[in-house]
Amino acid sequence: MSERREIDDWRAASLREARKRAEAFSYLHARRALLSWFDAHGRRFPWRDEPTPYRVWISEIMLQQTTTQTALGYFERFLSRFPTPEELANATEEEVLSLWEGLGYYRRARALRNAAIVMKERFNSRAPETYEDVLALPGVGRYCAGAIMSFGFDRRYPILEANTRRLHARTLALDVDPTQSEAEELLWQVAEKWLPRESSKRPANLYRKLNGALTDLGRLVCQPGVPKCDECPISRYCHARMLGVQESIPVLKKKDKPLPRTDVSFWISRRDLPTSNVLAAPDRPELPTDVLLMRQPPWALWAGLWDFPRLEVVDPAFQKGQAWRRDPELADRLALFLETEVGAPAKRYWPGPALKVFRHSVTRYRITLSLCRLQDAAPTNGSVMPPTLFDELEPEPRVTPSVPERLAPSAATLRLEGKPLSLEWRWVPIADLKNYPLSSPGRKIATFIEERLRKEE
Repeated sequence: MSERREIDDWRAASLREARKRAEAFSYLHARRALLSWFDAHGRRFPWRDEPTPYRVWISEIMLQQTTTQTALGYFERFLSRFPTPEELANATEEEVLSLWEGLGYYRRARALRNAAIVMKERFNSRAPETYEDVLALPGVGRYCAGAIMSFGFDRRYPILEANTRRLHARTLALDVDPTQSEAEELLWQVAEKWLPRESSKRPANLYRKLNGALTDLGRLVCQPGVPKCDECPISRYCHARMLGVQESIPVLKKKDKPLPRTDVSFWISRRDLPTSNVLAAPDRPELPTDVLLMRQPPWALWAGLWDFPRLEVVDPAFQKGQAWRRDPELADRLALFLETEVGAPAKRYWPGPALKVFRHSVTRYRITLSLCRLQDAAPTNGSVMPPTLFDELEPEPRVTPSVPERLAPSAATLRLEGKPLSLEWRWVPIADLKNYPLSSPGRKIATFIEERLRKEE
C-alpha cells in the first residue's frame, strides 16, 4: 500500500471517529454550562451592546484579518461618519478609504461601500433580512452571512471562524487539518448542532448569545497552543482533553515563509520636475514643495490608495544595502516611468541615497523599502536652487492631456512589467498629505517628509 493511500485511510478513519463523537456529544448540558460562563465572562463590544444588522455587518467586515482591539477605534469613527447604509452608499470611495486607512486589506472597505449601494438600490437602504440576500452582498461569505443573521437578527445560523473552528476541533479530537473540505463541513454541522431548534419557548437573544459565547470561549480559553482547560466550562465534554491531545489539535498546515522583497520609493518635488503632464491637486496653486503622488491601480498592493512612486528592485545582485543605486535596470525603469507617465523630458535619471529605510510585511512579502530622492535633486528648503541635472527642463509646462489620452498606456509604458505603474498621478502640497488616504508605508513616508521639513525651517 502506498504512503499516500495510508494517509488517506488514516484521514478517513479520523473523520469517521469525529462524526461519531459529534453525534454523541452532550450539546444540551454543554450549552447550559457555556451560557452560564458567558454571562460571567463574555466580552462587551459596541456591536454587541447595540446589535443592529448594519452595525454587526460593519463590525464583521472590520474584524476580518484584524484584531478586535484594533477594530474598536475604527468602528466608532466609521459609524460616526456613516451611521446608515445610505450615507455609506453616497460616499466616495476615497472618503471610505480615508477612514479605513491603517486597517489594512482595503478591498474590504470597497466591498462595504459596494454592498451599501446594493442595500440602497434594492432594500431601501436597509440590511436585507434573508440569508440568501445577505450572502449575495459584496464582500460577504458564508461565515459573515451567518454572523449577520445570528448577531444582527437573532436567527438560527451557525458561524465558523478561527476561534470556533479550533474549539470544535478539540471537542471532537479531530486530528486532521480542519480547513480541509470534509473536516470543515463537519465542523459547520457541529456549529449548527450547538444551536437548539427554533421554538415558541426559545429565550430571546439565544442565538446571539450562543454564537458569541462559542467565539469568546475559543478566544479567551480554548486558545492556540496551550488551552486553559482548567478554566473551560465544557472541558468535561472535550474529547481532546480526555485523550490528552488538546495541545496538538487543531492540526494546521505550515504557513509559507514570507518572500523577501526590496522596493525603492521616491520623494519627488515639483521643483525637481517643473515640467510634467501630471495634474495638480484641485484648486491649489503650483507650489515648489508639492510632492508627486500616485493612486495604486487595481492590480497592485493597496489598490485605490495613494502612495509615493515605488519600484521593485528585481535583480538580486542589487537588493542588499544601497546597492540598488548602481542598478542600471532600476534606473531604466525610473526613467521610463518619469518620461512616459509623468511627462518629464528624456534624461538619465538615477535614485539618490536612501534617506530612510522602512520594513513592513504585506500579503506574502516581507519588504525592505528605501526612501530616496532623485540624484542631485533640489534641496528641501530655501528658495535659491543650485544648478542641478534638471536645469535643462523645458521652461513652460506641457499641456495636461485629456483623461482618455492620459489613461491610454503607450507601448513604452507597458514595458513596466506589462502595465503602467499607475493610471493617476497628482502633485500634492505637503500640507494636504493628511487629507489623502495613503498606504501604510506611504503614511510613514509622509510623516518622515513633514518632520524633516519642519526641522529644516
